[in-house]
Amino acid sequence: MAALVSGALALAATPAAGQAVKNPFDGDAAGAAEGKQIYLKNGCYACHGHEAEGAVGPDLTDDEWIFAPSDKMIFNTIAKGRKGTVMSPFAGQMTPDEIWKVVEYLRDKNRQRNAK
Repeated sequence: MAALVSGALALAATPAAGQAVKNPFDGDAAGAAEGKQIYLKNGCYACHGHEAEGAVGPDLTDDEWIFAPSDKMIFNTIAKGRKGTVMSPFAGQMTPDEIWKVVEYLRDKNRQRNAK
């Protein structure tokens, strides 16, 4: 029952279509560091690699995505999964803040990659 309630709360916090969204951890180095730990704890590395640079699943640190990688889109993909793929929803396993921190971790990795 607790997992069901947790999942319902996370989905309720999922950004709605057309809604302007700002990651509350945008530019937060501590949030990005926490996001990496959450990414690893939830097993995201199994598909996306330890540094999110791809493995079985796609590289999450580049700008070569099928859909524009807005913070909202990344949040929704983590929360709801991606239909027709093996990307499972994590809304029942992560709080909205944890998902936002993972988004910030991925954004931080992208900024580091582009700075090279």
